[in-house]
Amino acid sequence: MSSSPGKDQIQNGIKEIYNTVLSTKNITARYIAILALASLWLDAYDFASMSFATASLENTFPNVSSLLISFSIGVIDLGALFGAIIGGWLNDRIGRRDMFILNMILFIFMAVLGGFSTNIYELTVFRGLLGFALGADTATGFTYIFEYLEREQRLFWSNLWQLQWYIMYLVTIGFILLPFYFIEHSLTTPILWRVIMIVGGVIAAVILGFRSKIPESVLWLAYQGKLATAKKIIKKTYGIDLPNVPDVDVFIRPVGKGVKSAFSIFKASKWRELVYSFNGNFEQGFIFYTFGFYIPYILLALKLVGPLASLEALSILYAGGIIGGYLTAWLTPRIGTKSQYVIGAVGEGTSVGLIALTYILHLPLQYFVFFSFLFFFFHVIGPASQGMTSINTFFGTAERGTAAGWGYSWVKLAAIIGLLIGLAGVKVNPIGMTLGLAAYGIATGILGLFIGYDTRKYKLEDVAELTEKPQKV
Repeated sequence: MSSSPGKDQIQNGIKEIYNTVLSTKNITARYIAILALASLWLDAYDFASMSFATASLENTFPNVSSLLISFSIGVIDLGALFGAIIGGWLNDRIGRRDMFILNMILFIFMAVLGGFSTNIYELTVFRGLLGFALGADTATGFTYIFEYLEREQRLFWSNLWQLQWYIMYLVTIGFILLPFYFIEHSLTTPILWRVIMIVGGVIAAVILGFRSKIPESVLWLAYQGKLATAKKIIKKTYGIDLPNVPDVDVFIRPVGKGVKSAFSIFKASKWRELVYSFNGNFEQGFIFYTFGFYIPYILLALKLVGPLASLEALSILYAGGIIGGYLTAWLTPRIGTKSQYVIGAVGEGTSVGLIALTYILHLPLQYFVFFSFLFFFFHVIGPASQGMTSINTFFGTAERGTAAGWGYSWVKLAAIIGLLIGLAGVKVNPIGMTLGLAAYGIATGILGLFIGYDTRKYKLEDVAELTEKPQKV
């Protein structure tokens, strides 16, 4: 009869599992990255489609105020803010895989119910809960990537999230909005927003089907002491046997225990890391939703182009996001994340400043389009990509979900504020608004230069956290 493994055996087993995951290239990296960050497909899909559906909603509910229409569209970001914080904490508490499943189930039901809403209040509630699922899922996705892939792979693949976002945006235009326009010869018919909501639920159902086959985070399991389960996943995923790791599932460390743990990342020793990543996330969300979100409005409402031409123009603009989205991951092993953060923020601010110049000098439309292309290019290279990659590097398995949630919440807080003031800025003082955004972008780059970190060189928190004293064996 074999004796139970001792404390040292268990600790060494945990270290061996960590070392295996963090040093072994994963051949399913592409597949896992796409599935883990699939909530960004849904976010991009909703953003692209609903930015064109305002008139459709107004025609469905003609007696509802414009303010309430706008709120019913933008409430998804309010839901995502709370979803990111609460969902991020929950995925530390109950596990990454379970959160993946629960998030998509919630999204599917809310999308379908939203599509059959009988009034604006029902739609607002359903879209708010749908946003909660998106926020929670995005936090979970980044956490999972950092715990499933090798230490260099995870920096590369996590930096590709903007590429996924912009590709999905163009797919939405090409396969949803354009066909709808050619069928209905309009983007204002009342059925458009209903189709958009229900199709979103169908996409989420497909994602759920694929996600049901992915395993739990090995690091999350091992950190707690569930070695036997972690070993089985490693064998299935990598084909690697770990004979020296005890075949036991014990509980030696709490993860995400108690409401107080939802605020555990706010430590004086991490102030630089938090300010650097949180401000980067806020800046990218604020500039995007104050200016980028309203580009369709600028083109259509100001009668610069017609509906079909606006779709074509936006496809060109978001191609800048696709180029930047791939380039930022390619640059990560070469120049690091801090350099991209600084270059992207300064470039983003400069391009918005040039857009202000088009207003001041009344330049032709092609200048606006070109400078907007540059804006999306630098936006993706800068804090838009590096902020979430950085916050996940700054914390280990025990707090990574919580940290990712707080990090993404700043993106959505900025989105809410940007949506509220952006339209007024476009209508009342577009020059002042774009100049202000330009100054903020450049200031963020300068701040990142002084307090930022290159995540390639940052200490490996996953290993450092194992020095914590176990609770029991």
